[in-house]
Amino acid sequence: MKRFVAILMAVLMIAVAGCSGDGNSSTAGNSTAGNSTASESSTASGDSAASEDDSLFNAPGELPIVKEGTMTLSVFAPGNGEYSWEDNDQTAIVEEKTGIHIDWQIAASSDNVRDKISTMFAGGTMTDIILTGVGTANRYDKASEAMFGAQGLIIPLEDYIDTISVGYKAAMDELDGMREYITTPDGHIYSLPNVDGSLHVQYNMKLWINTTWLDNLGLDLPTTTDEFYEVMKAFKEQDANGNGDPNDEIPLSTVASGSGTQIDGFLMAPFQLTPEINKLYVDNGVVTYAPVQDGYREGLTWLAQMYSEGLINPESFTWDKDSQVNLNEAGDVAVIGAFLAQRPGYACDLSTEPFSEKWEQYQSLAPLTGPDGQCIAAWNPYVQYQTGMTFISSNCENPELAFRLIDWLATDEGSMLSAIGVEGEDWRAAEEGELDMDGNQAVYTTLDNPNAGDNHTWGQLMGLVRTPEFVTSVTTNQDPYADDVVPLTGRQIVMYRASKVHEEVRQDLSTVLPDLYMSEENAAQMSLVKSTLQPSQNEWLAQFVTGAKSVETDWEEYLTAMENQGLSEYLQLLQDAYDQSPFKTE
Repeated sequence: MKRFVAILMAVLMIAVAGCSGDGNSSTAGNSTAGNSTASESSTASGDSAASEDDSLFNAPGELPIVKEGTMTLSVFAPGNGEYSWEDNDQTAIVEEKTGIHIDWQIAASSDNVRDKISTMFAGGTMTDIILTGVGTANRYDKASEAMFGAQGLIIPLEDYIDTISVGYKAAMDELDGMREYITTPDGHIYSLPNVDGSLHVQYNMKLWINTTWLDNLGLDLPTTTDEFYEVMKAFKEQDANGNGDPNDEIPLSTVASGSGTQIDGFLMAPFQLTPEINKLYVDNGVVTYAPVQDGYREGLTWLAQMYSEGLINPESFTWDKDSQVNLNEAGDVAVIGAFLAQRPGYACDLSTEPFSEKWEQYQSLAPLTGPDGQCIAAWNPYVQYQTGMTFISSNCENPELAFRLIDWLATDEGSMLSAIGVEGEDWRAAEEGELDMDGNQAVYTTLDNPNAGDNHTWGQLMGLVRTPEFVTSVTTNQDPYADDVVPLTGRQIVMYRASKVHEEVRQDLSTVLPDLYMSEENAAQMSLVKSTLQPSQNEWLAQFVTGAKSVETDWEEYLTAMENQGLSEYLQLLQDAYDQSPFKTE
């Protein structure tokens, strides 16, 4: 069976034996990372990895990590709300299982995490392990990460990955592009990522269409842009929601911002592949900007036609998700025929009790085929990897110990603990006949643990690796709309099934442009150019679609405007970074 299944079964068999600390954390056996004797070959610079002297540690993947007694690692972490990481249920379990005591240095909830880390860097007072937390406001970008490594503040970790890793090595073997994504141009890996293999985040740009309206009008799901246009016209003209008012239907709507909501995403793909937000892809090794391609121009013409005929909500460029949800949920019947978003909650209320059933009317539409036969789904597998959040500092006198801890958390056993909790209390092995998200035999079943408080697990704090198989192997009710399934749970399988359809026609991996490492100077310049280019392009997009600008007569002016906003410089900066990356192929 699959690797995850085999490993999890092994975890279940050795769980009791693996937990035995035998009380060997006696004071006499204690030593700190700052005082413990690391192997001669395991240096803070990371030039050499695993120790030839194995007297300190058990074999990689074997628990406890520390052979005898207890060793200590200092860990900086963001605040845990009103709770403390010291008192978190998982902390005691990790310490018992690994033989590693954690000396927490925790930022106050009101502290700026990056400021605290900068102070540590400036004073040379770094903890052994530095955690930013998973929030994007705290995580460092790739330029900062590479800079910290070049300055010797954090150490390279690739040798450990190649020699003693169990968790991260398995993930890299399974996930194409993961190692390349976290490797700097000089060949080093400075940050150990969290991994979220949820499929729906890789295919954000979906369109949800009201199937009740289709049934009311005797229409099939559209498969081409021409068919979609005809369906939108029918929604507008034929009282699709059946309430007797032929004028309250909004055929197509979206919002100004949010996951998968851009109007030139799903609907532009049949004409021109236009990935989310940055709208960039790689064409035979060349970084390419979709909004200046001929196919994009053709797609704009189609969108402008629909807008001119009243098929697109005029509020789409200005209003937010809450406004859209409130309008659609206000009456007895839905008023939105189709909307663009990653998930159905962008036009339906999935959280307020008693639960509305309107979300059950919407089905994700398969990617449409364009006039030239193109059918493609934008794909970003690299969003699985949350980088810039877990580092081992150059102050760490036993970096192998630090790496082994983080790497164990990245194993299926460690990640089950962080993500779900304790076997037998928070989850159990699935019984025969329990089905996973694919309708196959499940691997594990989550349990309601009445003793699990709000400070139970570490969650995404460190080393959480949930591969796609990890995510989908959970026991899942095959009916997302069942009475005993709340909408926020049911939507998970709805989004997963929708993403599987997109997966069938996804863009080739070689055309996906990942987030790239570049120098701090180039990153700053790219950010500056992007800060004017992107808003300008979005403004032109809105003007073209609404008819304020003509695609036919103003296209050349638009191209000139993009160039004046620094498009060529922007693309060159990205091209240079791409050419220096492991993704560049001859």
